[in-house]
Amino acid sequence: MAPKKCSREKKKTPACREKEMTGESERSTRILNTMMNTSIVIMSAMMGGMAQSMVEATGEMASEMVSEMEGEGAGKGIKEELSHKAPEVEEQMKEMISDVRRDIYSQMAQKKMEIEPLISDPAFDLGPEIVERYDFGVPKLTEELDDSSFAVYVQLLTREDQRFSEMFQHLTDWLNSLPKLPDKVC
Repeated sequence: MAPKKCSREKKKTPACREKEMTGESERSTRILNTMMNTSIVIMSAMMGGMAQSMVEATGEMASEMVSEMEGEGAGKGIKEELSHKAPEVEEQMKEMISDVRRDIYSQMAQKKMEIEPLISDPAFDLGPEIVERYDFGVPKLTEELDDSSFAVYVQLLTREDQRFSEMFQHLTDWLNSLPKLPDKVC
């Protein structure tokens, strides 16, 4: 016996309604993941760059101040000590971004039903379509990602990988072109 096809009649079978709801839920998950993951990659790259700049700037300022007061040798020691702290600062930033990522995924899951109608515009479908054109050997930005996958994407961005940069430019253009969501949802 062949499975019944979903009809466009007013009365759809429960299986057809469930199939439509599952399809819409999968669509919205892919769209929301693409939006959130792209934003998290941007945030991660910016935070990593800021952390490195802050450590370097602090090291330079502290080195100069100590050199003025205690001599050049003492200033170099302070600068080296602070440069050794850079990995610790970077690790703290990674932990903070990981916490933000988990929080965003949790909020997205809680508000998914509320958000789905707001992303019904076909313009939202372009993001996942862009992502599907590329493969970087890690789960795609349309999926819920773990810290190690984000690390790969951030490395691709910071190393200016040509294919990733191309995809990322398309994604940022897509994000900037989307209809604005109401403030109460975001």
